Amino acid sequence: MSFGISMQTVPIYCLSAFRRFKAGERHITRVDGSDILLLMLDGVLRFTEDGVPVELTKGEYYIQQRCLPQSGPVASDCPVYFYLHFGACAWTDDAGCLPRRGTFDPDTLVPLLRELSDAESENAPQIVKNGLLCSILTRLFRDQARNERDALADCMTRRLTQDLQSPPSLSQLAQELHFSENYLIRIFRQATGTTPHAYVNAARIRKAKLLLSTSNIKAESVAFECGFADYAHFYRTFCKQAGCSPREYRHKKLAKKQ
Repeated sequence: MSFGISMQTVPIYCLSAFRRFKAGERHITRVDGSDILLLMLDGVLRFTEDGVPVELTKGEYYIQQRCLPQSGPVASDCPVYFYLHFGACAWTDDAGCLPRRGTFDPDTLVPLLRELSDAESENAPQIVKNGLLCSILTRLFRDQARNERDALADCMTRRLTQDLQSPPSLSQLAQELHFSENYLIRIFRQATGTTPHAYVNAARIRKAKLLLSTSNIKAESVAFECGFADYAHFYRTFCKQAGCSPREYRHKKLAKKQ
């Protein structure tokens, strides 16, 4: 379960800037009254927060929690990053929070950071800087949600194709991954364009095509090897996806090799 800042409250902008460490420089020792978003652009930043070591590299973000002690017991490797102090956010482990730590695409986020840096140097109105802060947090939140969905879909595809003779059912996946069946179907369809059941059938037919074109195994045995309970079901599914029968497919492949 993620722990991070709630996206149900509006944060208050405090200050921000780009920062570059010199060789051998360490993170300062402090206890700050605001939450601090760190967005890594290059190098390696090392520090401890409440005694826990943290190491950040390019493309990672981290939110330092207010009132927790931070220090730099070891030197960092010339980090370049953007720091952003803000307040009024609640910390929570509820679903829908922005996790304390995650990744981002510097190329897409840096323009927003530069815009906020310019607003800070020009002493722009608070509402302008607050709006840019909200845009940055929203971008991070959406990126993390997308990353989590993609990781979930990848996990499902691996589990579904790990054993085509006995793939897990949707209810088994829901229990294993701790999500509802409807949610898993929706996420899987968004990532692959199809349902888990159709994905398994397509993977079975791909394996069947490979076996038919590279071996002398009988079509009935191919059906079993690919996880179909009976030949009739295999035959119908194969014809629908390949546009011909299994034997016709084999003959076509053999003819091309000759």
